[in-house]
Amino acid sequence: MALAGDLSEFPLTDIIQLIQLSKQTGGVHLSGPCRGQTLEGWIYFRDGKIIGATSPGLDPLAALYAFFTLTAGPFRFDDQQRLAQPTISLSNELLIMEGVNRQDTWLRIEQALPSLDLVPRILINPTSSTAEIQLDPTEWRILTMVNGKNSVDTIVQRSGLGEFRACEILSRLIEVGLVTVKAYLA
Repeated sequence: MALAGDLSEFPLTDIIQLIQLSKQTGGVHLSGPCRGQTLEGWIYFRDGKIIGATSPGLDPLAALYAFFTLTAGPFRFDDQQRLAQPTISLSNELLIMEGVNRQDTWLRIEQALPSLDLVPRILINPTSSTAEIQLDPTEWRILTMVNGKNSVDTIVQRSGLGEFRACEILSRLIEVGLVTVKAYLA
C-alpha cells in the first residue's frame, strides 16, 4: 500500500483508521514540529492494529501520544518495517481517543506554558477564588520544585513524570492561581 503525504492534509487519526481498515502490517514514519523541536519516529502495525511506537527518548506510549500533537510534517507508510515484539497492546480505538484527548490538552497547556524555557514561581498572594484548592501528592511534588529558578524543562526532567504530565500539572497550578511564569533569566 502506497501511503505518504503531509499531516496537515491527512491527520494521524485518518492514517490509523485507513491502515486498520486495510489490515496492513508495517510502519508509518512521521516527522514534524513539536513544541519548538522536531519529533520523529515510527508507529508499527500488525494486521491493522497498532503494536508499538518509537521516538528517541520516549517510551512507546509516550511516543505514540506525542505523534498525535503533530499537525504538519511528512509521513510515509513502509510495509517492510517490522517490530519484533509488540510494546503496545491497547485497542486502536482507545489509543485514538487518548491521543485526541492529549492533543486537546496540549493546546490548553501551551496557552499557559508556551515554552519550556519559562520559569514558574509561586504567587505570594494567590488570586484564586475563596474555594479551597485540593492538590494530590504528585501536584504537591511539582509545586515544591517551583522556586522561581527552575525552568519548566528542569521541573519536567526532575519530576520523572514525563513532559505531558508535568506540564499538565504546572498548567493546572497556573490555572488555579498558585503559580505564574516568567521568561528564563540566564
